[in-house]
Amino acid sequence: MRHVVDSGLAVGAAIVVLASSLLGCSADPATRDKPSVKYDPVSGRLKELGFDATRNGRNDSVGFMDGTHVQRIEVDEDEDGKVDRWEFYSGNRRLERMGYSRRHDGALDAMAFYGEAGEVERIELSTRGDGRFDRVEFYRFGSLARVEEDTNGDGRVDKWETYAVDAHSTPGESHPIVSASFDDAFRGTPTRRFVYHPDGRDVLRVEVDPDGDGVFQESTAARPDRPEN
Repeated sequence: MRHVVDSGLAVGAAIVVLASSLLGCSADPATRDKPSVKYDPVSGRLKELGFDATRNGRNDSVGFMDGTHVQRIEVDEDEDGKVDRWEFYSGNRRLERMGYSRRHDGALDAMAFYGEAGEVERIELSTRGDGRFDRVEFYRFGSLARVEEDTNGDGRVDKWETYAVDAHSTPGESHPIVSASFDDAFRGTPTRRFVYHPDGRDVLRVEVDPDGDGVFQESTAARPDRPEN
């Protein structure tokens, strides 16, 4: 998803400049290598702006506008007639969310959410491509910090992961896993937890919470192996 994060910022800035320069121009739908514009018939304000984001001579993107204010941008990156990326902007032209079709089938199956400074705060994923977002990745200091996932599709989180991220972390860097927890009882809280060595390569110990009160104790029955799920 990192390439999605970076590419949208440039497109959003470019369309604002393009929209400003096109106000008052007429649309020419027969010309594909020039921006196409649509205006609101009542207010006369710019409503849609088709443009060539890939600069290959064909319009592959549509900006949904309110004058020069960008509300949403849809991009067909591979030019197969299906939207691959959606960008959503706030009233002050800040990128708030970016959706993506990872399978390039026109279905939105990933959504990145941004903070005030333009940093990624979380990414929601539909791992099965069924429209249900069952995995959420949370980011701190530009790196993956923790994950919540609904692995069985019942609408409740049953897997949790945490990673060794702190203020000294390098943005975009992968960090060792600290722990992985699972809800084997499907009650909405973890029943067992794998705690990893500092390097994240091997399991240090296995802990269990049979009562569901959030208090874990080390298990003597379970083997400290890497969990399969």
